[in-house]
Amino acid sequence: MSLTIGRWRIDRYERALYVQRQPNPRCLECMGTGSYYVAYAGDPQADEAVIEPCGCWDPFSSIRIPIGRTVITERYPF
Repeated sequence: MSLTIGRWRIDRYERALYVQRQPNPRCLECMGTGSYYVAYAGDPQADEAVIEPCGCWDPFSSIRIPIGRTVITERYPF
């Protein structure tokens, strides 16, 4: 489950919330995609296209907020 508010994306995974800042939509280098090509596939010196993350965001940094244990107050008859 994810929620996006502006440039911030909030994901819930297992028992934690992860908050990550998304790429800048007004960035002139990546045009808001978050990555750009360093060497194209048509370049004879490059074996394959090289894609690097843009400086407007860091895809590997996120804030982790642990969620406490959920206490079940109801009793189930077994």
